[in-house]
Amino acid sequence: MTLTRRRFGALAAGSMVLASGCLSDDSPELEEDELLEVPFVGDPDADVTVTVYEDFTCPGCRQYKTTTYPEIEDRYLDNDAIRYEHRDFPVTTNSDWAYPVASAGRSVHEQGGNDAFFAFASEIYDYQDQYSLEVIEDVAEEVGVDGAQAAEAADEVTFEAGLDAEVAYAEEQGVEGTPWVVVDGEHVEDASPDGVITAIENARS
Repeated sequence: MTLTRRRFGALAAGSMVLASGCLSDDSPELEEDELLEVPFVGDPDADVTVTVYEDFTCPGCRQYKTTTYPEIEDRYLDNDAIRYEHRDFPVTTNSDWAYPVASAGRSVHEQGGNDAFFAFASEIYDYQDQYSLEVIEDVAEEVGVDGAQAAEAADEVTFEAGLDAEVAYAEEQGVEGTPWVVVDGEHVEDASPDGVITAIENARS
C-alpha cells in the first residue's frame, strides 16, 4: 500500500467550531496506576501547556488535526514556545476502531517516542474512513517504528487498561467529548485555529 499525506484535504475548507464533536457515554473507573505516559511536543517546561483530548474515530478530531493543529505547530511548536500534550479519550464514536487505533498509537509512542507518536497521530486521521490493521501497520512503518507491533497492539487492544484509565481521568477533569482543548487548565470551547490561538495568546500575556 502506498500512503499519501493529505493533512490539508477537504476538511480544511471553511470555518469551524469543534467544541461539540464526539460525546462520551461510558464511565470506567479511574485506576491511577494504569494511566499512560502523556505524549508531548514542544518545551517540557514551557509557561503555557495545551492539552488536547482526542478520539481517533471522531470526525471533529480529524478536522481539528488537519486545520487547528498545523497552525499551532507552525506558531508555537517549531520554536518550542509551549508544551503540547495529547491525551486519549476514545469515546467509542466507532466501537470497532476507537480503542484499537488509540492502542496502536500508544505502541508507536512506546517504540519511537514523542516525535513518532505525533507523526502517527496526524497521519492516521487521513484513513479514518478506512481503518484496518494493514493501514495501521503501514502508517506506523512510515513514521519509523515496527508496524507489525503497532498492528498487533491494535488487534489485541494491548493498552486497553491504560486507555480505560485515560477515559476515567478525562471525565474527572470534566471532559465531555472530543476534541477537547485545554489551555493552562481552561477549556477552550472554540477549537478552531482562531479560538485556540486566542486562548494561547491570552495565556502567554
